Amino acid sequence: MHRRMTNLEREIDEIISEEYNIKKDLKKIKEELVDKTPEHFSQQDILRAFIGAMFLAFSVAFSGNILNIANKIPTVHLYLVTLFIIIILTAEIYYIGYSRGVDKQKRKFGQFCIKRLIVFYLTAFIVSFMIVYTFGIIYLVNNGTEFFKLVLIVSGPASIGASISDLLKKY
Repeated sequence: MHRRMTNLEREIDEIISEEYNIKKDLKKIKEELVDKTPEHFSQQDILRAFIGAMFLAFSVAFSGNILNIANKIPTVHLYLVTLFIIIILTAEIYYIGYSRGVDKQKRKFGQFCIKRLIVFYLTAFIVSFMIVYTFGIIYLVNNGTEFFKLVLIVSGPASIGASISDLLKKY
């Protein structure tokens, strides 16, 4: 009788262990498929941002009118472009990532947003600089100011491309 009780207790322990694993797996599936809880920002996200930025930066950098825009755009409009891009990126980070977060009390929006915002915009700026310099577009502008304007203008769409990777990862 005692031996039968031990076997029964062992079977109950196995069932409890299986139940725990099933609950843990269901919670993970729910978070990934239903809740789409944002993951921690990693090096893979930076690589995805780089590729996304390249995709859109290429299409903008080689458009015919971009040089005319860089030559004629007033400085005030450059500030507006930068502000507009930061607003778009912040909205994307909030609605795609942060609004799906599970515990907003532990992780404030500023903590969640700042790293992503800096990485997306910095990546876009670096990619824009690389494309404009590497493909010789730098030789089509008259001076360093126009070069900077060109890089800044191309970095706008490139930053959206960088953030698209974060968006696509969720769906």
